[in-house]
Amino acid sequence: MRCWMLCFALFAAPAFAADELADMNAVSQAWDRYAQLSSRDDPASAALLAPSSLEYYLFLRDAARAASADQMRRIPVSDRVIVYALRASHNDAQLAQLDGVGLARLCLSRGWCGVAPPDEGEALPSLSHVTLIGSDRALGELGPPTGTNFQFGPEFVRADGAWKVVTESLVNDESIQIGLYAQQAGMSEADMAQSLLARLLGDDTDTPPLASLEQPLQDDAALRAGLNDRWPKYLAVYKTRVAALERKAEDGDSLAQLGLGAMLYTGQPSDWVVQDKARGMKLLETSSNGGNATASLLVVGALLDTSDGKGKPPSAERLTQALPHVRRAAESGQANAMSMLSTLYFNGAAGLKRDCRQADEWIARAEDAGSQKARNDRVWNLAVCPIPQQRDPARALTLAQRMIADADTLSGAELDTLAAVYAANGKFDEAVDFQNRAIAKFADAPNTLQRARARLKAYSARRDWVQDYNALELPIE
Repeated sequence: MRCWMLCFALFAAPAFAADELADMNAVSQAWDRYAQLSSRDDPASAALLAPSSLEYYLFLRDAARAASADQMRRIPVSDRVIVYALRASHNDAQLAQLDGVGLARLCLSRGWCGVAPPDEGEALPSLSHVTLIGSDRALGELGPPTGTNFQFGPEFVRADGAWKVVTESLVNDESIQIGLYAQQAGMSEADMAQSLLARLLGDDTDTPPLASLEQPLQDDAALRAGLNDRWPKYLAVYKTRVAALERKAEDGDSLAQLGLGAMLYTGQPSDWVVQDKARGMKLLETSSNGGNATASLLVVGALLDTSDGKGKPPSAERLTQALPHVRRAAESGQANAMSMLSTLYFNGAAGLKRDCRQADEWIARAEDAGSQKARNDRVWNLAVCPIPQQRDPARALTLAQRMIADADTLSGAELDTLAAVYAANGKFDEAVDFQNRAIAKFADAPNTLQRARARLKAYSARRDWVQDYNALELPIE
């Protein structure tokens, strides 16, 4: 099918040796030539295809001849439509006479494959960047990075002294895009395939229904079985993209360090990477230190992860290690990081001096940035700050009015906050009422329940309460 595919990617501009620049330019020129010729339906573009691509076209030829209905369903939809078109337009004897070059020339000359001609006023797709992988492989990008992804495109190999296009490297991306188009149009994949087939066969041809093209042109069990042995490695391009990330990460690209680091740390996708948490974390930290706020958030999440179920809070050392990454993400506008930085200031953790005013500034920003829990945290901080000159019960009560109006829908933690606010303002009867409501919701958290009961005892004795400890040192429930 026509290849306009944009996938996931990254970009860098390191210094390259002269021979690397020459190879990068040669790859770009090979793509430009292929795009130019194939967009004109020129069969000469077949000469620019990699040896593996000629084998791939042989596979499509033999799939048209002998693939079973079950095999047809395995073929990515962009290739499946080509196989349908071959069955609709050729008999078995005609296809058997074509070799890989012949089938490629046929496909390209009919506009079934290659690069689509540009719309009026548009240019053919060109490569914005080329990443060399070893001496004989390269990966192109069809546009600059989006900020979160690379727009990886065609793969290339060096063969017979020239760079060649690995056209099958675009099939999976193209099939994904067809699926997205079908969803947007409210069509099934089969309906979309029928529409694409009609486009390939042209307006002058009665397009047969797909059901009539499900059966092979001949019942050749040996040829059919051989297809399974020759099945194209459609997903191999993703390993090439991981290799490109490796090269980019080595060259200092923070987006590549982020992508590769996340994959190595998680070990996902497992078909493409082997988990290496230590190296993954190092790459993520390097990306964060290079200014990538998304990497900063991932580093913080990894350092402060308490999902092992042991109930231990993050160590002081880990909090200190996380602090620069928290600050970087917060300063870039990440609401969760703003909330975390506020928590660190409020508790005097990670080497910071306790500062309720700094905590309030950051939690207010987190609320403005969309944090759903920020209002509760802000009210709590103002009500129970242990620094007398920074505590502001009246402001806390003002900010709590929305929560008070929705009291029947609040969580135990939010009811606990309202109790603290009322006590800070000398309204102890209300404090006792809300603390009892909070305690009723803390049955599954024994440590939290114990602390809540201690506060209830204080309120019942007409005393308010301040948080004079570091909550980040408490066990996780």
